[in-house]
Parts: sequence; C-alpha cells; structure tokens
Amino acid sequence: MRKIAVFSLLMFALSFSHEVESELNFKQVMQLVNQSATKMLQGFLLGNDAMVLEGAREIAEHPVPKGGPPRYIDPSKREEFMRFMPAFEKQVHGGAEEVMKFLREGKRDQAFKTYTNMLQGCIACHELFRDRIGGR
Repeated sequence: MRKIAVFSLLMFALSFSHEVESELNFKQVMQLVNQSATKMLQGFLLGNDAMVLEGAREIAEHPVPKGGPPRYIDPSKREEFMRFMPAFEKQVHGGAEEVMKFLREGKRDQAFKTYTNMLQGCIACHELFRDRIGGR
C-alpha cells in the first residue's frame, strides 16, 4: 500500500514538473484557476475565442502552490486523495489543453464540450477535497 502511495505522489508531482512553484497558497492558486475558468465561459458566451484560449492556457500552466498540493491535504487522508489526482489532472489540465487544440482547429462545439467536461473534473476534485477529505 505504501508503494502505491509513493508512486501516486510521484506521478502527481511529475504532472506539475513543467510548472513553477509559486509563493501562492493552494486557495490563491485555485482562485486563479476559477478566474480563468470564468474567463473561458465568458469567451464562449461572447464568441471570443482569444478569451477562451487565454483562460485555457492559464489553467494548463497555472502555478504550483507553495510546498506543493499534498501539503494542503490532511495527512491522514493524503494517500486517498493522491490516488485520484492523476485522473483530475488529466481531466482539468488535459481538458484545458484540448480546448485550445479544438479551437485552433476551428472545432468550437467540441471545445465547449471539452470545457464542460473540464469543469466536471473541477467539481469532482472539490467534492473530494472538501467533503470526503477535508482540506486544510
């Protein structure tokens, strides 16, 4: 079981390896991601693809909170939370990258469907973090 936890933590850390750790805490980083997701929605509503692309890029490249995300998870629940993180990472960050790809290909409808799937990943992560795990 410990090997699985270590592997999961390593996979999660590697998923952020292209990003720079910031001085922001987890809440501040999530507020930035929220603003970017809202920017994407506004872009879709206004037919402004540049706005959607900007928000998606911000999500795909958002900074890592100071100390890394695991620091903000209750230690007794960290292993369970980290087990789910690769899927959330793929759905949210990978979704933002796919939105950019679809928009560049002129596939706006597919980009919007991917955006809504991305948001479902955000919601699922929040439910796990807040309700089942109880973040700090």
